Amino acid sequence: MRQPFLEHIKTEKGKKVFFSMIFLSLSVVFLLAGYSFVRSPAESLLIFYFGAAKKPYAMALVPVAMGILIYGYGYMLSKVGSKRAVLYSMGTSMIFFLVIYTMLKARMSSAAFLLYLFKEAYIVILVEQVWSFVNSIETKEEANFYNGPIAGMGAFGPMAADFLIGKYSVAFTTENFVLLASLTFVPCIVFMWLAYRFAGEPQPSREEAGGARGHLHLSLLKENKTVFFIALVIFCTQIVSTLLDLRFTQLVQDNIKSKDLRTSYFGHFWLWVNAFSFFMQFLLTPVIMRKISIKIIQIAIPLVHVANCILLFIYPSLSMASAAFFFFKGIDYSLFRASKETLYIPFSYDTRYRAKQVADAFTYRFSKGFTATVISTFSFFSSVSGSLFSLFAAFFAGVWAVLSVPMTKVRK
Repeated sequence: MRQPFLEHIKTEKGKKVFFSMIFLSLSVVFLLAGYSFVRSPAESLLIFYFGAAKKPYAMALVPVAMGILIYGYGYMLSKVGSKRAVLYSMGTSMIFFLVIYTMLKARMSSAAFLLYLFKEAYIVILVEQVWSFVNSIETKEEANFYNGPIAGMGAFGPMAADFLIGKYSVAFTTENFVLLASLTFVPCIVFMWLAYRFAGEPQPSREEAGGARGHLHLSLLKENKTVFFIALVIFCTQIVSTLLDLRFTQLVQDNIKSKDLRTSYFGHFWLWVNAFSFFMQFLLTPVIMRKISIKIIQIAIPLVHVANCILLFIYPSLSMASAAFFFFKGIDYSLFRASKETLYIPFSYDTRYRAKQVADAFTYRFSKGFTATVISTFSFFSSVSGSLFSLFAAFFAGVWAVLSVPMTKVRK
């Protein structure tokens, strides 16, 4: 697609991709709005029932939930194809949140724990299914135009949801936002169905059809060096994220004592994160991706985080922790995601739909669980200073920068 964008969307393929991306973006708006409706409440409820000190134990169990759900997704993909797999995944999530909401209204503390585990797992799997579809219908040139706005629209939903949480969580109460999260799946499912209707359902090769090479096709991680290094980079990114998250949570607990006020604070925080991501996606990401190579982008991002983590170590305050975590999430949701996804475009169906779930989704949460397990183990024997979290985060951000070099190496 070397002709101008407006000329391209006049072609038959261009029209299909254009309208599919519009409906997909609308689906993502509601998908991520629903996630925001449970993200802040889940964090606040976990602190309310179990305390921030127990959060690493909950995080340590997330990989178990991820493994079960990803295998279930892979099995569905083999049996019913990508379109029904994503629609069934969304429908199942909607039912789960309805059940959790009922449990929360009955004051069952286990619901807070289950909510935290599920919200950590379901969203990553669904988001990767969305990007698998995008990577299957786009060319690299189309990705430069669409990936930024898709992720930008994804930020619009959370902005609206986090505004409502920040403004009304005390009056509306934390638990009721879980019900709203369930309801957002109705338009989410409808718009995703329309996106597939316009672009068509991507099909596997004859050799890959029906999951012939395994529901997860794990051998691709060994065969495809790009995907292997993506997995390693994701592992490092989430170590950094987890360490910043835990430090941030500690300082929120120390500074804000009320459950609903914490929910409000989290809501305002994520509102600004998504506003920043929205700004990045629509105004900067498309320009950066057209002007700067993916390799330079991917190396520069972790270097920014190295600097922020060092500042947090030197100035350990809630405002500095908020800033470091803010920039990590804002860039992760925008420039990092949009540029990384282009690396998948040349590869096979199983690479985009199966190996991607392992390299991106499972590694994403496994890394958080692994980090939390290590921290929990050390905490069991002796106290761990929260200030060390930022120092270790700086170190792993540096490792991430080094791994970005082979990850972005062009392979034929």
